[in-house]
Amino acid sequence: MFVSFSDAQVRNRRQRQAPKVVNEEKEKEKYEAKIEERKKKYINDFIETLKVDEFQQEIIYQKMYTYFDELTKVNKLGLKKYEREKEIERLDIAHFKDVKIMVSEDVMAKIMDAIKGKWDQKEENKKKKKRKKKNKDKN
Repeated sequence: MFVSFSDAQVRNRRQRQAPKVVNEEKEKEKYEAKIEERKKKYINDFIETLKVDEFQQEIIYQKMYTYFDELTKVNKLGLKKYEREKEIERLDIAHFKDVKIMVSEDVMAKIMDAIKGKWDQKEENKKKKKRKKKNKDKN
């Protein structure tokens, strides 16, 4: 069996495929915007739980924000697992040197937990509710 395509049919196929690329780019942009928003919300919610002054909060916010950007870059490099882990460990140590100097060990441990994904916002909210309820009962 022999199938033949005319030039018009070939052009029509190419034209129909072009919007998929545009749609994929739009979807990618939406996804990246959504991730960016979630990152900001995560960092803001975490910062609110820390017992530090406003200046320290701003420094921690900036450091965490840039840390997540750098972490994304490291993950996109396509390194082998052990190389990537080594690079992330180096990033952990180097990126928060300034913060480590100005905050307590407890706060620094919380920050490290947050960047490793061990901080649980829901658990923190439960603790906050318990404190509010306890304070309300005292009054």
